[in-house]
Amino acid sequence: MQQDSELFELDKHGLCLLSLDGGGVRGLSSLCILKGIMTQLRAWVRRSPSCKAMRHIRSYWRYKLIAIMLARLEMDVDECISVYSELIKSIFKKKASWLPISLTGKTKSRFKSAKLESAIKQAIIRRGSKETDLFNDQVGRKCKVFVCTIAHENRAIVRLRSYNMRGELDIPVTITDAALATSAATTFFDPVNIGARKFADGALGANNPVREVEGEASNIWCPDTGDLKPLVKCFVSVGTGNPGQKPIKSRILKFLSQTLVELATETEKTENDFVSNWRQHYDERRYFRFNVEQGLQGVELAEYEKQGTI
Repeated sequence: MQQDSELFELDKHGLCLLSLDGGGVRGLSSLCILKGIMTQLRAWVRRSPSCKAMRHIRSYWRYKLIAIMLARLEMDVDECISVYSELIKSIFKKKASWLPISLTGKTKSRFKSAKLESAIKQAIIRRGSKETDLFNDQVGRKCKVFVCTIAHENRAIVRLRSYNMRGELDIPVTITDAALATSAATTFFDPVNIGARKFADGALGANNPVREVEGEASNIWCPDTGDLKPLVKCFVSVGTGNPGQKPIKSRILKFLSQTLVELATETEKTENDFVSNWRQHYDERRYFRFNVEQGLQGVELAEYEKQGTI
């Protein structure tokens, strides 16, 4: 066990990490959870004026479109909820196609990618930025953010960063590009072209990205040893609702059904494995997983009209 003096130093200087699952419309659930956390933190600070915790609240890593809005565009949670609610309604209100496959058996997008792009650009402009601003604009912000996307040519997970990473190839993308690349869910939107490459939503590879956050933080703060745990003050993982184990009723294609089942179960399996590996942090209340366990199973990724349920 760590000595009290060591714990004190960790509380003063340790890393705060935040990981956000993917989940389409259910991302609102993550935002509601974050709002609750922030509300309680502020109340705690008011009761303890000498507490320095508020200095570190924004020192997080974030993930997905919501992450870009919170960290890169520096929206507060209330503004993010408002913008995200408008965004998902605009994107998912009308389908481009009712079936995710063509007559030849190829997958096709059910929603218009142009609407997704337009909604993202409006959110960026609303915040006072330009749609052409670089995701990594070389400005040293307190909060670092990366998002995951899938390279279309080899299905490898690619991290798009708002900061420089020594020894890693930097992909120059705009805020718009990064938001599109991490939102282009397979069968929902078309892949995104960035330069000569294509990218799709990272959900099928890292829908619960705690491992990606762990790996990224290790590469920055302890690249020689990979021993991240002693440096971590608090690690928070936020889900978008437990999908449950109900079968998928529509049998469009066998491979598509299998992919969706894997996506539905991957987040909680990843969580269980991660807690086992971070058991000491979990026991010391330095690692937390917040997720709605019951109630969101019936909310599909595009059902924007169920915001009340969320």
